[in-house]
Amino acid sequence: MIKKYSRFIKFSIVGGSGALITFGITYLLTEYYHLWYILSMVIAVAIATVWNYNFNLLWTFKVLVDFKSPGYEWESFYNGNPIQKWWKQSIAKTVWEWIPFDETLLDVGCGSSPIISKYYKATGIDTNYDKLKFMQTKLKGLQFYGFIPFKPETYENVICIEVLEHLNNPEELIKEISSRVVKKVVFATPDYKKPMWSIAEKFTPYKEDHKTKLDRGLLESMCLKYNLHPVEYRYIAGCDLVELFEKR
Repeated sequence: MIKKYSRFIKFSIVGGSGALITFGITYLLTEYYHLWYILSMVIAVAIATVWNYNFNLLWTFKVLVDFKSPGYEWESFYNGNPIQKWWKQSIAKTVWEWIPFDETLLDVGCGSSPIISKYYKATGIDTNYDKLKFMQTKLKGLQFYGFIPFKPETYENVICIEVLEHLNNPEELIKEISSRVVKKVVFATPDYKKPMWSIAEKFTPYKEDHKTKLDRGLLESMCLKYNLHPVEYRYIAGCDLVELFEKR
């Protein structure tokens, strides 16, 4: 019975909390800051509206995405909570900005991320065959493999998003990527030297699989060994590093 009306109950709780916020802020602004009571009410209602909207999105109408499902990255990108969508879409927009178009792009560890969808005839590789099958149903024009199928220097550009931290020896993958690419590489990985990551990691479903704690200095030093030179970097939420490298 409770399960049947759970969304109504959640909606009511959120509405009640919004009402308390409205009354509390109105009282505070009127009694302690001596604002005109109508102005106090307008400010309080505005704050409560933002609170209700976000609380309902995150809790009442939350779309549960199982991180073990083959389509986790895809669903999080389009249907996750507002933070998930903003985070994943921010990474994607950065990649698309730095590599706006490329037929020969290789996505290493593509999973079920939609980032590859912007590239005509791109190739995705991943060790999770369930994710590859999912992507084959979503993007029929692209190629997906469980291994790198072509000879060295086949690809103009390579992207490797949130993969390195899952490896015991990420330098081996960087070396392999360097042998395959002609122009640019984009890596994305958490920066463990950023204080914000210690908070963000608690909400990351894959945190138990992180084997190597990288930071920008360590990533750049490994890449320079294999002729990949840092060009530009950007942080998502002040802790998730996205960095562009160029082969010279």
